[in-house]
Amino acid sequence: MVITGNNTEIYQKIKTALDKTEAIIIGAGAGLSAAAGLAYDNTDTFNTLFPGYHDRYGLKTINEADFYRFPTPEEQYAYWVKSIAAIRYGYPPGKPYLDLYRIVKDKNHVILTTNTDGQFIKSGFDPEKICFPQGDLSFFQCSIPCTDERYSNEQTVKQILSHIGDNDFSIPTADIPRCPHCGSPLVPNVRMNKIFVEKPWIEKYDMLNDFLDANRGKKMLFLELGVGFNTPRIIRYEFEFLFMMRKYAEMIRINLNVIEISLIHEEDRAAVIQGDLGPILNKLAEGY
Repeated sequence: MVITGNNTEIYQKIKTALDKTEAIIIGAGAGLSAAAGLAYDNTDTFNTLFPGYHDRYGLKTINEADFYRFPTPEEQYAYWVKSIAAIRYGYPPGKPYLDLYRIVKDKNHVILTTNTDGQFIKSGFDPEKICFPQGDLSFFQCSIPCTDERYSNEQTVKQILSHIGDNDFSIPTADIPRCPHCGSPLVPNVRMNKIFVEKPWIEKYDMLNDFLDANRGKKMLFLELGVGFNTPRIIRYEFEFLFMMRKYAEMIRINLNVIEISLIHEEDRAAVIQGDLGPILNKLAEGY
């Protein structure tokens, strides 16, 4: 079933599913952060958060900048620390996340998200109930890597920023953070390439599997929010598979754009809603 628009049918469908479920597994992609104002593929968002970067490097979006190879290590680290400071530490919890927390905080739930911006944690969600397979911007890791350790980076980022101005595009070479074990540069602990330290994050899949096992045979809701096709195997395809394997489960997929017909469209237990997450979650939160 595909529902388009912003109407009573949408709210009633979701509210009914939320009220009767015994367990909720939330899958959240970049669309949820975009609804909160953190649009990673939006030029205006990029220019607001990173003034001067378009004129100097021709960059247009956060997604583009995240994978751009800056001319020097000092310029690379300037972007990284500015990005971490702006997105992970400076950006406030978004209204859609706060509304979602209000909706599910008293319900039996877990979360699987590809977002690395920390919006769930800022909004009050329990970190122990969240699986972050793509990492979190609040951590550094060794660039070799010589260890699976992660290092909280808030104080380091603030210290580095205190040595440069808002209009500077590089940091002092001496400020490049180093691994305490081997001395190699530290880099953000997010999945950008093959050196990503994923073990601590992948271990959180045990939490998801335990949740699925503990709620086997119960009424379960797979609630997919703003998940696109950058990494569809992590949430989109996995949710479809898990949903189809459970006859007591329901699934609700909400996205601004519905661009693929899948097997769940033919299921009476599933609803694909094309609409804006912000207003939908805001309206739902009024009932909790």
